[in-house]
Amino acid sequence: MGDNVILPSRDGGPATPIASRGRPSLERAAEIGNLVVEAAITAFVEQGLDISIEQIAQSVGVSKQAVYRRWSSKIQLLMDVMDRVMARIHSNLSQDLPDEPLLALKELSRRMCEPDGGVRERSMTILMAEALEDAAVRHWLGSWRDKHFAFYRRYVTAVISVEHPEPWAETVARILLDVVEGVSRECYWQDMSDVECSALFLRKWDASLPVLHG
Repeated sequence: MGDNVILPSRDGGPATPIASRGRPSLERAAEIGNLVVEAAITAFVEQGLDISIEQIAQSVGVSKQAVYRRWSSKIQLLMDVMDRVMARIHSNLSQDLPDEPLLALKELSRRMCEPDGGVRERSMTILMAEALEDAAVRHWLGSWRDKHFAFYRRYVTAVISVEHPEPWAETVARILLDVVEGVSRECYWQDMSDVECSALFLRKWDASLPVLHG
């Protein structure tokens, strides 16, 4: 038997179960996958990473078997969640930045320190632990970090490429990104308020400015 997928009605009325027989079509499978990832993001933020695959499946009206057809474990689902989170973070971070490169880099870095409900920090903690035992997770984690670093490096390069060669921009980007991620972790694990987190970022940023000027 197929899975009943509960989707909101187009006219804003109550959600309607949509029954399917046998395996879902590619389009339906993609739709289910999107619903599951979105539900997982919300679940991980609101209930923590102890939530089960079955609970996530129930929240979108599908069986846990439907979820396991695509993700063999919660770790696999978590990796897709982090890919989605990263795409959103990068999109949000880059909106309405100042035109001046140094101010843009500072604002981007500040935004990267803002709390996101803990999904990023908690997810990365679990994935890093899993990577110690699982080569596939290690490979994914390395790729994820490379993409995140490449995104940040573009803004660093815009600041210092006029005065310094590209290799120096990469070194500076790694130093600054370590600072930013350190602030982000401290803000989360110390349960800092937005004001406290912002103050910590400014202290760390001001201390790091000499790096930009070589």
